[in-house]
Amino acid sequence: MLTLSAIMAVVVSVTVPAAAHMEPSSRDLPSTASAASASDVLQQASAVSSTQASAALPLQTFASSADAEISPAARDAIKVKKLVVEPPPTPVYAGPSGSFAGTYAGEFAGFLAVWPANAPVNDGFGYRGSEFHGGIDIMTGSGMTIVSASPGVVTQVTYGGGWGQYIKIDHGSGVSTLYSHMIQGSQMVSPGQTVAAGTPIGLSGSTGYVTVAHLHFETYVNGTRVDPMGLLP
Repeated sequence: MLTLSAIMAVVVSVTVPAAAHMEPSSRDLPSTASAASASDVLQQASAVSSTQASAALPLQTFASSADAEISPAARDAIKVKKLVVEPPPTPVYAGPSGSFAGTYAGEFAGFLAVWPANAPVNDGFGYRGSEFHGGIDIMTGSGMTIVSASPGVVTQVTYGGGWGQYIKIDHGSGVSTLYSHMIQGSQMVSPGQTVAAGTPIGLSGSTGYVTVAHLHFETYVNGTRVDPMGLLP
């Protein structure tokens, strides 16, 4: 039969926790061991992360000697041409489009050197119903430069009457020309002045008896008005 002391020993061994049989020092420091173990794990993880980051970003270095020769930069083969600005061409007054056929066929046909303005003819020499038109109307508009039709000497620079501002030039051999309806005060020559063919003499306008700005151009042979179209080149 089991003794009472043996039974009590069995009961104690079953009910007392296993921790009760540990040394006092071991029972008192469980948290310290756990904290140390967690710190070691964090340090190891940090070391692994640093190693991986270093492997992902390779170290870049640059070294240059102060005495090294610097090579010139390579250029492409494209060449830039120098911009050349050409002066505007000098206007040449040739026969205007839409001009009327001339009726003069005398000895001075084609006597004049250039047209007095570079614009179309709107009205010719001769009768317009019961009214006689003693020249041709060149539709310059306002402000176009008028030039001498041939070399000669300026005989009149006048303002007044149906012609408004006008200039008359003697070309010799009995031939003279008249330029009218110019802008008042725009004359560029004076009486007695010698001019060449193409010399600017004034600006077209609408002075005198007109409805629109234009040049009224007349030619005279020995004092008689003749069709300018026959004398122009």
